[in-house]
Amino acid sequence: MDFEDRWRELIAGSDRISAAGIAVGGLDGDVRTDGDDLLFPACSISKHVAALGTLRLVADAVIDLDTDVNAYMSTWRLPGSGTVTVRQVLAHTGGLTQNWFPGYAEGEPVPSLLQILRGEPPANTPAVRRDLPPGAGFRYSGSHYAVLEQLLIDVTGTPFDELMAALVLEPVGMTDSSYDQGFPYEHRDRAARGRSGGVPVPGGWHTQPERAGAGLWSTPADLVRLELEICRASAGTSALLPPELAAQMLTPQVPGGFGLGTELGDGCFGHTGQNTGYSCFSYAWPASGTAVAVMTNADDCRDTLVAVIELAGRRHG
Repeated sequence: MDFEDRWRELIAGSDRISAAGIAVGGLDGDVRTDGDDLLFPACSISKHVAALGTLRLVADAVIDLDTDVNAYMSTWRLPGSGTVTVRQVLAHTGGLTQNWFPGYAEGEPVPSLLQILRGEPPANTPAVRRDLPPGAGFRYSGSHYAVLEQLLIDVTGTPFDELMAALVLEPVGMTDSSYDQGFPYEHRDRAARGRSGGVPVPGGWHTQPERAGAGLWSTPADLVRLELEICRASAGTSALLPPELAAQMLTPQVPGGFGLGTELGDGCFGHTGQNTGYSCFSYAWPASGTAVAVMTNADDCRDTLVAVIELAGRRHG
C-alpha cells in the first residue's frame, strides 16, 4: 500500500472529517494531488508564509532581524520595557501575550488589527504586550505575528494581503492562495466548510483579521510549492531568498524552539495549523526533496494528522 492509499484510509476512518485534500511534490516540479479541488484556511501555516515574506524584506535590507520592532512601528507601539526584535517575533521568543485566535463567526463584528493589538472591543483576545522577558525562551503565541503584521504594514505602506501576494504568493506560483478575507466568499463553491467538535461551523468558516497569524486561504498543492521553494533556497538555487537566510529560517533560534516561522522535526521542516473548524500541516523532507501538505475541515483530528505526518516521514524522509 503506497502513501496516498494509506493516507486516504486514515482520513476515511475519521467520522469528523468530511472534506480533505493532500498534495505531494518534489523538486522536479511535479505536484500530485488527491481529494476535491477545495480551498481551506491554512491556519497557522499562515505564519510560515508570512515569515518567508519578511525574510525577503530582510534580504533587501528593508528590515533588520535584530532591530527592536518598535523602531519600525508608526501606528502602534509594543508597550512595556525591554527590546523585542524582529527575529524574536518570527521565532516566538519575544515573550508576548499567549494568544490563539479563534476568529469571528459570520454576523459578528470584526475588529481591526489595531483593536486586536490593543485588546479593544470587538476583539475577542487580550491586548498584545510583553508578558515574559524578551528572549527568555520559546513560547508559541499568535501575538507575535499580530505585531509582525502591523510592522510590515507600517514599513511598506502596503495592505498585508497585497504585500504577501507580491512577496510570496505570486513568485512562488501559489495561484489559489490569498490573505484577503473576502477570498473564500469570492470562491464559495470551492471553500471547504469547517466542522468544530463534529458540528458544522455556522456560516461555513470564521473571518480571521489576524491575517499573518491565521488568515491565509490556500490549497495543499500551493503549500507544497511553498515548501519546495524553501528547499531550493536552502540549497542556494532559489531566486527568492539567499541560502544564508534560508538557513536561519531552518535553524532553532533557542534550544527546543522554532526556526524563523518554521517548525523543525527529524529531518523535516514546515508548519502545522488549527483554526476553528480546520486542521492542516505542510512539511518538507529536504533529503528526498519531497514536500507533503494535508488540509482538513475538522479541528479535532490531531491524532489523524499526526499519523499522516509520521507516515509521510517514513515514506519520504
